[in-house]
Order: sequence, then C-alpha cells, then structure tokens
Amino acid sequence: MSELAYEALSKGENEELEKGQAEDENEIDKLGDEPPPPLGDDNLTPAERRYIEQRKKIETHRLAKNANKSHRDRIQDFNQYLANLSEHYDIPKVGPG
Repeated sequence: MSELAYEALSKGENEELEKGQAEDENEIDKLGDEPPPPLGDDNLTPAERRYIEQRKKIETHRLAKNANKSHRDRIQDFNQYLANLSEHYDIPKVGPG
C-alpha cells in the first residue's frame, strides 16, 4: 500500500472516530443535564419530613458509632452486656445439691 493511500485511510478513520466520540459526548450531555426525578417528597406533611430527617440523622450517628469499634471491642461489649443480664430466666435448681 502506498503512503498516500495509507494516510488517506487513516485520516478517514480518525474523522469517523472523532464523529463517533462527539455523538457519544452529546448523548452524555443530554442525559447529564436532566435533574433526577423527585423521590415523592412533594406530598409529605411537615411532620413526615421531620421524621425522615430525624431517622437519617439517627442512622448516620449509629453507623458512625459502630464504624469506630473494632470486632474485638464489639465482642467485649456484647460479653459485658451478657454478664450484666439478670439470671431471672435461668432454670431454677430443684432438690438438694
């Protein structure tokens, strides 16, 4: 193949690639410009909104608290909890000894 033919083919391929990339970018721009649809918060009462916000705050606080503990710390806390439980539900001893 001659150099001129090779350059012409490669130039044509580059133009096609550039056109394809431009079309892809246009599609991305079209999709990115639209805001996400609302989650249905329009018909909530103020009390429901406060409840949802409070639940989110409590959940993030709980997750942050648990994220700081290692597995060993969690096991120690659980064992301490079990040790502090009353023995009310234990099977009572019956009979001598």
